[in-house]
Amino acid sequence: MTGAAPATSTGRIRLAVRIAATAWLILFLELALIRFLAGYVRLFAFYTNFVIIAAFLGMGTGILRQRIASRLRWVFPVTLVALVALVAFLASTTINVRQDGLDWLWGVEAIAETGRRMPLSVAVTLLFAVTTTLFIPLGALLGEAMSRWRALPAYAADLAGSLLGVVSFAVVSALSLSPTVWFSCAAPVWLALAWPSRRLLFGSAVALGGVVATAAWLGSRTPETWSPYYRITTQPAPEYPGSTQIDVNGAMHQVMLDFSAGATVARVDSVRQEYQRPYQMMPVPDTALVVGAGTGNDIAILLAMGVKHIDAVEIDPVIARIGRASHPLRPYDDPRVHLTITDARAYLRSPPHHYDLITFGTLDSQTLLGGMSSVRLDNYVYTQESFRAARAALRPGGSLVLYHLSGLWFIAARLYQNLDAAFDAPPRVLAASTYLFNYTFVAGAAATGATLVPADDPLRMKLKLSTDDWPFPYLRGRRLPMHYAVGLGAVLVLGAAFVTLGAGKAALAKPNWPLFLIGTGFLLLETKGITTMSLLFGSTWTVNAAVIASILAVALVAALATDRGRAPPMGVALAALTVLLVGSVLLNPAMLVSVSPLMRWGVAALYVGLPILFASFIFSTAYARQSNPTAALAFNILGAVAGGVLEYSSMALGLDALNWIVLGAYGGALLLLRRENRANPVPLAATESVAR
Repeated sequence: MTGAAPATSTGRIRLAVRIAATAWLILFLELALIRFLAGYVRLFAFYTNFVIIAAFLGMGTGILRQRIASRLRWVFPVTLVALVALVAFLASTTINVRQDGLDWLWGVEAIAETGRRMPLSVAVTLLFAVTTTLFIPLGALLGEAMSRWRALPAYAADLAGSLLGVVSFAVVSALSLSPTVWFSCAAPVWLALAWPSRRLLFGSAVALGGVVATAAWLGSRTPETWSPYYRITTQPAPEYPGSTQIDVNGAMHQVMLDFSAGATVARVDSVRQEYQRPYQMMPVPDTALVVGAGTGNDIAILLAMGVKHIDAVEIDPVIARIGRASHPLRPYDDPRVHLTITDARAYLRSPPHHYDLITFGTLDSQTLLGGMSSVRLDNYVYTQESFRAARAALRPGGSLVLYHLSGLWFIAARLYQNLDAAFDAPPRVLAASTYLFNYTFVAGAAATGATLVPADDPLRMKLKLSTDDWPFPYLRGRRLPMHYAVGLGAVLVLGAAFVTLGAGKAALAKPNWPLFLIGTGFLLLETKGITTMSLLFGSTWTVNAAVIASILAVALVAALATDRGRAPPMGVALAALTVLLVGSVLLNPAMLVSVSPLMRWGVAALYVGLPILFASFIFSTAYARQSNPTAALAFNILGAVAGGVLEYSSMALGLDALNWIVLGAYGGALLLLRRENRANPVPLAATESVAR
């Protein structure tokens, strides 16, 4: 039954603080583990959304076991120690990936040989299982606290704590703080939750001290810096004497090259010539834009040519900072260079100038867009719409140069054909021998008269081109790669095992399917919101953090409004949600990205804010009417697990297809709720709770 409100205002405040603190810890740890696991287990950077799925699975299972929350509290410090120890083990283990030619994972070929080897599927399964276990006691504590209050006030406190968790981690990301600091921030919150058990308090202090020490040891092996996207380290470049290599998450990302030493270092001189080749086909430009400027190699080449004005765009502030401080040619110090820290696609949406030349550096991100999406950080840069935006930013007679390291033939073919479609003419193709890039494409005026690639060349093989609806340049076609299929299969098996063994027969005897479906739909709605906002405002970490915080804030507003009887009927909310989602399919927001910044905010409210608001009203109204709100919340969270798995269907169906899955989930939930209401009318107490 719904818990009664604490008798005194002091009691309500204490309970609200406890709920919010637990929610803060859950959200903060989710975000921290997304970064931590990917930073040291490099290939897990392509599985960061598995952390969210694991957290939801653990929370849902824990809430169903809330009655033994006090006994489960020991699981948290023990499991956190086990997880960090597992990461330390995997950090020095070779992770094997079976390349099936259907997908490309960056850095696979650069894995250092060690005495220990492990298949990727095993590593992902282990990390998923331990991460899920970590969140079970936190879910139990959250459920136990929420069960002592009415549904919506408790839920509002939960959302408020989660919102603070997002803001807190955004601050530590902006300051480039390390995992040692992350875990040190989380430790006192857990110790406060462990009070008043002295044994648990002492044991937790020892365990968390070990976690912080292990994190510090991992970071001390090689000098490292944490950007909002990567764990960044530097070392002398083995292939290019006198140059510095920048590694992200343990894999080579770029090299700062001293082109002035080219006459004495043959390999560096060879790379300089590869960089210069496309520019020999055009007059020296007056103005140039470099997207993916990195540490400054492309800028140094253009400055040496005599370009008068260069706008440089780099998404990672730490990589740009390293280039400014350490590049041997100091290109960022030249007054002709103007650096902007943002996403390439966002900059191309409304550039301040038109350019004679636009250069795409080797934008080859090695992580996903966010914790909820299977889209990678650079995917929207290589769509047809992105290349059309670049063409619109060129002056008449301007040219585009694109360097790329294409690990598989179809990646280069898709770039070639996307440029052909965007510029209405095939690009010029220059093969390169450097391991920094193996293809250079030239489009626009400098490609005039280029020899057409033969019909039997792999670059002209028929394949699905990447668009904003299907932004997957590293997939061969519309299908789920085998390594993801195996990983998701393990997730489903483990999920069934955790729920069956952890929740018990009583909880599973009457599953709350309506709340389960609402959880599925809401997770997919959140994911779609993140990708839409990435198109409107860029794929930066600040946009992602702002979107997650905004979603939580909107849900909080809806919960408070519903508790005061100001929510629209669920049928009306579903009708509004349907209209908004169908409209977003028929009128893609990408069509409106070039409008003014003020209009983009209006589009964001229409395409993201309002759907989230109406979906939140549906949940809050249904949740407030539950006779057992904490069990309902557990099934809602477990539904989000299903949503996280279904998100991968976008690789085959496209992102717009998620809208139809969302509508199916919410429509099915409301049908089930109406059937239940006819069979069992809403209790008077629940109705009063909603109207209060």
